[in-house]
Amino acid sequence: MKYQYISLREANQNFSRLIAAVERGEAFCITRRGHEVARLTPSPASALANKAPAASATTSASLDERVMQLETRLDKLASALPTTDTK
Repeated sequence: MKYQYISLREANQNFSRLIAAVERGEAFCITRRGHEVARLTPSPASALANKAPAASATTSASLDERVMQLETRLDKLASALPTTDTK
């Protein structure tokens, strides 16, 4: 991962913009007096969140299939039950 180097002062003054850049996938190395003190990188969870729409479409399709399977099974069970006369 390629880091952009910024000073601690700059990071403090532009923290909201820095976080927005990290959300877009950028990575930063924060320095104090020229020495690296911290790294700010996108979290693995945010990388997964960016892939969520494709995964949710697949999940939705598999859920639809599962619902259909359960409905079929329920119909079979209902037809196997004895009918009761209600008067």
